[in-house]
Amino acid sequence: MVFQAATSKMNLSDELDLEDYVNRSEKVSCADVASICAEAGLQAVRENRYVVLPKDFDKAYKRAVSNREKELLFYS
Repeated sequence: MVFQAATSKMNLSDELDLEDYVNRSEKVSCADVASICAEAGLQAVRENRYVVLPKDFDKAYKRAVSNREKELLFYS
């Protein structure tokens, strides 16, 4: 539901399945989902595309999860 709301105004590729990202084992907050969607859109814009591809979401997801782990290591 949060992914759908965050991507409602984005042009998504037909190959992109948001259920793959919802069903992943990492727990992500709504803010993380919003940042993943925004970063995926920015990745597409950086490559001069109007359509967001699955590879854009993969990069954004990896970046968001790795940043969160770095922050947690900082506090331990």
